[in-house]
Amino acid sequence: MAEPPILQLPEVDPAHLAVVIRAVVAEDRAQAERLRAGALQTVADQPDDGTAARRFQSLLEIGYLVASADGLADQEREALARLLEQLTDAVLDRAALELHFRDLDEAVAAMGRRERLGRAAADLDDDDRDSALGFAAAIAMSDGWLGDAELAVLIELGAHMSIPADRARELVEQVVARVESRLR
Repeated sequence: MAEPPILQLPEVDPAHLAVVIRAVVAEDRAQAERLRAGALQTVADQPDDGTAARRFQSLLEIGYLVASADGLADQEREALARLLEQLTDAVLDRAALELHFRDLDEAVAAMGRRERLGRAAADLDDDDRDSALGFAAAIAMSDGWLGDAELAVLIELGAHMSIPADRARELVEQVVARVESRLR
């Protein structure tokens, strides 16, 4: 059973919430374009920008690891896949994302969440740190709330990227405020 939320977003239609989360992520236009470009590199037969592909894979893994910290029900997994599909302009379809999620679940079972999170964070450049934390926070809220387990993983992610816990919490709170303001 899911833990009680530390942040419960206003009750809205899940489709509307997905639109809001997508809009919050897209506010950072540079990141939104890097997501799409990285997705394109990931599916290319011969990627010409391995850095973009690696960055995208890291962001995808970080978002999934944070969102799944409290467990993911089937409808949450599908909603997450749908959101990521939309964020990449369908470069990656839901079936490919679902397959990737299963692979991530197996990797977490074999290596542990902490190890996977650290490896994914290490693949990001220093100038990606704040936006990666904000991206993961937005993805974690796609189910309508943010719980203690998700916040703990976000703070741990910050630590892997040399972001102090108070700064990580501040970045998360900024994303929360942007989501809440768009829901009003």
